[in-house]
Amino acid sequence: MTRSLLNLTINLTHVFPILILLSLRSLTESIMIMEAEKNKARDDDFTKETQKIFSMISTVTKRLDRIEEACHNDFGNISSEFTSIKASIEILQNDLAQRYAVVRRADFDQQSVSNESETNGSGLGSSLDSASASTSSSSSSEGSNLSGIFDITGDIKIRFKQHFDRLMKARNYTIDEMCYSVEVDIRSLGGNIKISTVKNFYGGVGRSTVPTVNQINAWVNSFNNNNAE
Repeated sequence: MTRSLLNLTINLTHVFPILILLSLRSLTESIMIMEAEKNKARDDDFTKETQKIFSMISTVTKRLDRIEEACHNDFGNISSEFTSIKASIEILQNDLAQRYAVVRRADFDQQSVSNESETNGSGLGSSLDSASASTSSSSSSEGSNLSGIFDITGDIKIRFKQHFDRLMKARNYTIDEMCYSVEVDIRSLGGNIKISTVKNFYGGVGRSTVPTVNQINAWVNSFNNNNAE
């Protein structure tokens, strides 16, 4: 009996350390597993936070790109508007100078007509007497007069096209816009002409009437007088 107890005691003495070691190993493995799971959860949270930050940075970058593009477009539009306004101001300045020249020309013509009327009033009788004589000789010189008229009309057309082309280029007008400008100028001179008539005269289409030639000539002379002044 005593020997059996002794053997049991000896066996238990050997078994207890083994049990303790097994328990410690199991506990260590459990702790390591728990720490690994904690680290994994922490890494997952860190990854999510990092992705969230990158997403925010991407959103802000896109907004900055849109703002930069909008500012660039606005600057381009503003620059274009300033260019257009500057061109309009230059056109208005040219038109104003032209209107001023026309007004001065009209005042000068009116004064000249008044002076001429006073001068010719005393010689009206002699002018009437000479009218019949000039009428009798007009038939014989009709051919040469027609030739002279054609020469004058051709000269007016040349000078008209020179002024027309120069102004159209300076103002950056189309031919229709320039024809309209000529029509307005001639009306301000007291004439009455259509845009189509101006365009046909410029292009040499059809035969121009005497009133048309006279009105075109008055328009050309208004520029010559302005340059002389």
